[in-house]
Amino acid sequence: MINKKLIRKEKRSNKYLSLSLGGALLLLSGTFSWNRTYAQENARIYNQNYQKTTLRDVILDLQKRSGSDISFTESLGLKNINIVRFDTKNESLDQVLRRLLSPYGIQVKKTDSGFVLARQPQQMGRSISGKVVDPSGMPISGATLNLKRANTKSKSDDKGGFLLHSIFPSDTLSVHFMGFTTVDTLVTNEHTEDLVIRLETGMARELDEVVVVGYGVQKKVNLTGSVAVVDGKRLQDRPVNNVSQSLYGTVSGLTITYGNNGFEPGAAPSVQIRGQGKPYVLIDGTAGDINTIDPNTVESVSILKDAAASAIYGARAPYGVLLITTKSGKANQKPQVDFSMNGGPTTIINKPKMVDSYTFARAMNQMHDNQGVARLFSESTIDRIIAYIDDPTLPETVPDANNPRKWSTYQFSNGNNDWIDIHYGNGRRMQENLSVKGGSKDMAYFLSLGHASEKGVLRIVDDKYKRYNFQAKLDANITDWWKISSNTRLTNAVRDRPIYNGEGEYGMIIHQIFRTHPEVFLKSPNGYYSQLSRVPQMQAGYQKLTNNTLVQRLATEISPLQNWKINADYSIDYQIFDYAGVNQVAYEDEVDGTLVPIALTVPPYIEKKKSNTTYKALNIYTTYNLDLGKDHHFTVLAGFQNEISKLDSMNGLRRELIVPDIPSFTTATGEMQVGDGLTHWSTLGYFARLNYNYADKYLVEANVRYDGTSKFARGRRWGAFPSVSAGWLVSKELFWQPLLDYIPFMKLRASWGKLGNQNVAAYQDLALLGVKSNLGWLIDGMRPAYTTAPNLVNRYLTWESSRSMNTAIEMGFFQNRLHAEFEYYQRLTYDRLGPAQALPAVLGATIPRENNSELKTKGWDFSLRWNGKIGSDFNYSVAANVFDYKNIITKYTNPTGILTTDYVGKDPGEIWGYETVGLIKTKERADEINASGYQKFINGQTWQTGDVEYRDLNGDGVINNGKNTINDHGDLKIIGNSTRRYQFGLNLTANYKNVDIAVFIQGTGKRDLWLDGNVFWGFRAWNQSSLFPHHMDYYRDVEGDRYSGLGINTEAYFPRPYSNTTQDSKNKQMQTRYLQNGAYARLKNLQIGYTIPALMLQKIGLKHARIYFSGENIYTLSKLPRAFDPETAILGDFGNGKGMFSQAIWAFGMNISL
Repeated sequence: MINKKLIRKEKRSNKYLSLSLGGALLLLSGTFSWNRTYAQENARIYNQNYQKTTLRDVILDLQKRSGSDISFTESLGLKNINIVRFDTKNESLDQVLRRLLSPYGIQVKKTDSGFVLARQPQQMGRSISGKVVDPSGMPISGATLNLKRANTKSKSDDKGGFLLHSIFPSDTLSVHFMGFTTVDTLVTNEHTEDLVIRLETGMARELDEVVVVGYGVQKKVNLTGSVAVVDGKRLQDRPVNNVSQSLYGTVSGLTITYGNNGFEPGAAPSVQIRGQGKPYVLIDGTAGDINTIDPNTVESVSILKDAAASAIYGARAPYGVLLITTKSGKANQKPQVDFSMNGGPTTIINKPKMVDSYTFARAMNQMHDNQGVARLFSESTIDRIIAYIDDPTLPETVPDANNPRKWSTYQFSNGNNDWIDIHYGNGRRMQENLSVKGGSKDMAYFLSLGHASEKGVLRIVDDKYKRYNFQAKLDANITDWWKISSNTRLTNAVRDRPIYNGEGEYGMIIHQIFRTHPEVFLKSPNGYYSQLSRVPQMQAGYQKLTNNTLVQRLATEISPLQNWKINADYSIDYQIFDYAGVNQVAYEDEVDGTLVPIALTVPPYIEKKKSNTTYKALNIYTTYNLDLGKDHHFTVLAGFQNEISKLDSMNGLRRELIVPDIPSFTTATGEMQVGDGLTHWSTLGYFARLNYNYADKYLVEANVRYDGTSKFARGRRWGAFPSVSAGWLVSKELFWQPLLDYIPFMKLRASWGKLGNQNVAAYQDLALLGVKSNLGWLIDGMRPAYTTAPNLVNRYLTWESSRSMNTAIEMGFFQNRLHAEFEYYQRLTYDRLGPAQALPAVLGATIPRENNSELKTKGWDFSLRWNGKIGSDFNYSVAANVFDYKNIITKYTNPTGILTTDYVGKDPGEIWGYETVGLIKTKERADEINASGYQKFINGQTWQTGDVEYRDLNGDGVINNGKNTINDHGDLKIIGNSTRRYQFGLNLTANYKNVDIAVFIQGTGKRDLWLDGNVFWGFRAWNQSSLFPHHMDYYRDVEGDRYSGLGINTEAYFPRPYSNTTQDSKNKQMQTRYLQNGAYARLKNLQIGYTIPALMLQKIGLKHARIYFSGENIYTLSKLPRAFDPETAILGDFGNGKGMFSQAIWAFGMNISL
């Protein structure tokens, strides 16, 4: 560099200036020439990473970065040599070139102008020797060695040694052995002898893989928190429509549950991690709905279970985190087109069959006999039922004797219909996905278009779901230090379902089907559906629910200095929900054929709802990696997040549709009912993380998040949530060396953390006035709008928080082919929302809740995985997991200890009931019970044979529940618990050459269920009974009597039924006899596939093609009665078992890559 001060001084003399400049230029010219040569030879190449590119592109990039001339001819074929991965560190250009090119027999020559590349003479007949060893250095005998270019094979000897001849300098040596990952080694000119090939197990490779965690990635081996990872490949090729269904049973600690409508089309199950709440779901870094993305686009799912792993997300993640990463393109990747599809029929699991109408009539008559009242079915009606069963061409009903214009129905008709079979058949599921991915040197892209559709199992009406997904991802390197990315997701989901006019929605349809008698006629003699068939009402109404979602994420990464990155991303999630419900008039016919409106469907109406939800999130954070020496490695992360969410909704309803075929508000004349709503909230959070890694042996991580939310009052909005975790790779210690042959991997982990929960309703700090229309009094001849009294506000309401600790041990056995992991955790959730102290009723307002409840959770997770190989063509794996947890209420405001709510010491899910002695078998015993009166508390009426006898546990001579409190519960006791215990999953995979098979079994080891309602009991009130064959164990025919049965069977399972609900309920108290075992094991998925050989595909221009069968929910081991499935048994808006039936799916599919 020229000294400017010196030049200014030299301006005093032009002559001196000329001489000085001339000499300086001469000197600089020589110096520059020498420096240029020196710089070319010694230019440093820092931390470059080349992946999936060509050798020619790497050379050109090095030339650009160093400013050096690198000469070569195209005859070297550099563009035809693919580089899988090549990394540079702090090396000179000369060193980099020689290390890069030597394996390919290319010489590097220095010249005055730079470097010249030339081909080395080929050396044929050269030999190499070496040995094959396992991860601990022990020799492997019988390993297969394959020289790909020479196409020669050999085996390692009993000491692991090998000797290979006639080696090409650029040949690839492939080595594989049962249970280990195949290793490909490029043979270089430097390889002559003592070449050591170290084989690693699949687990070793897995531990070296990176895992997506909060705001970054980490090597799996370096994780200190509780993080489980599901490879996206395990979620694909399953005939399910959303990710949550695919995750069922795959991860220890993950629970999937269905809503009250069960397996309805488009069902969106809920996900829980370790038994509480709803996890925070992030899709490519943006908060989203797990059930709206296409499973075929998922690359991986990371499940953050403990506070240490989740703390970086603070109050948004009180119950864990699901990090979903979708597929992406890669730089220097040729365009690849992938198409996948599967589809097939769905069939009902455990579908019940109703008893025939003749059996039903006699059983119902006996139920009325038990009550001592007139029989329900007359002998003449039973005669008509018998005649119809013998000759189904006869009419199912006759005119009503009391109203000849109407048809007889209920117990006066004579049909024989299995309403479950009439309304339920087979459904269908289909899904397709088309994607394109690829990239150039500085850009990568991924495009995906998916479609999923499902036709439900309801036969007569439209009950279906369809969804379209589009995704576009683009990653670009603007410069060496600046990257940008864009991720766009579009979703359109439409749900069409029937609505039951006048009486409710989807759940009511199922309820009505189950309670319809088999003798009720389907169609009248005129050919019209009857009202009680439910068909007219179902066909007259419909609902259409449409969800449109646009998610746009823009992100950038800047690397101003080596090891320093600055990231920023901005996401917007815009959702539009539309609902349209139309209820038109349904008709039934009279005897003369006149159609008359069904009263419940009058007047017709139209209802519409619409909501717009806008969610925006900004994340800015920076990461710095610092290495001190070879053993001390630090990573520091700090940043902030801002979220804003706004929901704007409106709804309207108008009755008296005058043009039924054009349902709209303008074609209705009734009073317009409208409403709207507006909700918004925001958060601001600051977060930081410090990782320390000493020699890949001792690992420490600390996180802290400081969150504020608008949902609480000022002064209560902010909370700090720290965590700390540590890991120790014991197997890297010197003292462990003698054990490496037996346990080559062992790691201990421990963590502690605190989390908050802001997932409560907005405006907790505001006293809101309710605004309503149509006051009940007339004022000036009008019913004006009015306001309701404001709610009371608890200005001290704040975060629900939790403290948790987690300990874990991971171990590998048999050269790491067997991997085991066990975790134990405790969590205390405190400041939970609970009831406030009681205030006088004269207050006249709802008392606000308080932060006064605590819940303690203890649990464990265990997983086991084995990878094996038999011969060179058969590979297999076994993966199993099981977990359990238990919750205890440790603090709750319940001064009386009433059992119907929470109390201190309660295990949520407890079932309190009586202990059952059995059925009363003799009249003498019934008389004793009646005389003593000790069961009168349950029911004051007479007890008879076939009724239930309860045990007097407290010996006071009276069967009762005391004061129904924890201190005085009479003869009640805890008879079971509905919480799922010992949930497990077992995944078996195997492949032989081109054939593969996968078996996935999932279930629950222990669970108690108290089932109620007519689906379980069969007999209820006369118009609520649903009889299936297993309900009839008490009923016995009398030979020669066509109208009644033998009477009560005291050896039956079910008790004596009564037609009176009060009398009937005495036998159906919660009790041990009828507590059901909800444990089960299910063959969740079975896949059998065949991959078409590559040689066959080359002829038609395909890279990959696989065809397969995939069955879902194929077989279940369960002790539940027919009609109940263990996944949905307790569901139903109108009684247990009245959710949509669980279904098996039988699909065929294919995967094709171009």
